[in-house]
Amino acid sequence: MQATSRKTKQITMTNYFTKTVFLLVATITIISCGGGKAGKKEERKQKMEIEAFVVTASLLDNMIKTTGSILPNEKMELRSEVSGRIDKLGFAEGTQVRKGAILVQIDDSELLAQLQKLTAQLRIAKEDESRKLQLLAINGISQEIYDASLARLEELGADIALTNSKIRKSKIIAPFSGKIGLRMVSEGAWVSTGEIISTLVQTDPIKVEFSVPERYAVHLMKGMNVCFTISGLEEPVDAEIYATEPQIDASTRSMRVRALTSNKSGQLIPGAFAELSINLGTIEEALMVPTLTLVPLLNSQNLYVVKNGRANLVEVQTGIRNEKMIQITQGIANGDTIATSGLLSLKDFMPVSVIKTEK
Repeated sequence: MQATSRKTKQITMTNYFTKTVFLLVATITIISCGGGKAGKKEERKQKMEIEAFVVTASLLDNMIKTTGSILPNEKMELRSEVSGRIDKLGFAEGTQVRKGAILVQIDDSELLAQLQKLTAQLRIAKEDESRKLQLLAINGISQEIYDASLARLEELGADIALTNSKIRKSKIIAPFSGKIGLRMVSEGAWVSTGEIISTLVQTDPIKVEFSVPERYAVHLMKGMNVCFTISGLEEPVDAEIYATEPQIDASTRSMRVRALTSNKSGQLIPGAFAELSINLGTIEEALMVPTLTLVPLLNSQNLYVVKNGRANLVEVQTGIRNEKMIQITQGIANGDTIATSGLLSLKDFMPVSVIKTEK
């Protein structure tokens, strides 16, 4: 009986030990498996999900986009050089006039009378000088008397030249063909020296003036074509560069340029705002990225380039910019993946997961 009882106890203890070991192993296995899944889940949770853009080399027109203004080919303000009453206006407002036409005639009757008087005095002075020269030759008069007669002759000649100059200034003559603007005075009115009467502009051909950043200054040459548009015109207009400033404006770091084009239709009006495009050629393998991917930092432009599952902050050099894209000239290579979302949250060398890519 005792032997049987002892054997029963041993079997019971063995079974208890076996069950205990089994439960311990199972518990460890469950904990290990659960911990592995949690670790992987935590690792996935730490990676930031982003969208990206794959850089692909492509052809790019090296195009300058800028703005400018339409200018008349020639322009002058009609101002009187002498004071007087306007005797005649030789133009109608808003009309075309030809070069050499008398536009304004100031009353010069007094000047003409003075010229007539001086001319008569000059004739007498010439006769007097001629007689005294003959007398001087035979010692009939002194040298002093002859010199006084000669001086009077020269003085009258100078007075006549001055009067003729005033007579010329009493007329305003068109120095070029063009269109007269609105007049500021009426016929018969008194005008003072320097008072504006109207304006004369030449609009065919016509100019367009614009500025380009200094980095493009060396590429612009006389004869280069530019294309521009203005409000109200559907078709673009071509013009040809004819002159540039010989220096860069230190305040704006840009250079002023002027181009010329025909305006026979008169549709281009001086003062109008123009949007210009200048094609400097084609770049064979340009690397373009969306402009919004740029991360500006102090004195630099940067991109987040995704490599080996991490976002790397890379400093880049930029080139041509259009409406949505910008050229990267240094810092990235063809085929690089650029982060396009989450840019405010990204940090250098942060783990990322690309969920969507564009090209």
